[in-house]
Amino acid sequence: MLSKLSPQQVQITQLGGEKIDRVLDRASGNDAPIGGIKVVSASGWFAARPSGTEDIYKIYAESFRGEDHLRSLLSEAQAIVDHALTEH
Repeated sequence: MLSKLSPQQVQITQLGGEKIDRVLDRASGNDAPIGGIKVVSASGWFAARPSGTEDIYKIYAESFRGEDHLRSLLSEAQAIVDHALTEH
């Protein structure tokens, strides 16, 4: 389900206390499907995609503000993905 999740299905407006700039399901460089979603704000981002070898999903994140912000992004990302998957 995660690999087929579209940006329109992600019903959030903020990430890490900031407005979400973009929700992507395709790579910006070559427009190839990323097999999940990427959510971007001014101070960080997260990407979620299914594992290729296990029945789990993986979350990747980067904060431009530090470790506490990164932990917050990861926590929000897990809640956002869990909610999107249960709703769709």
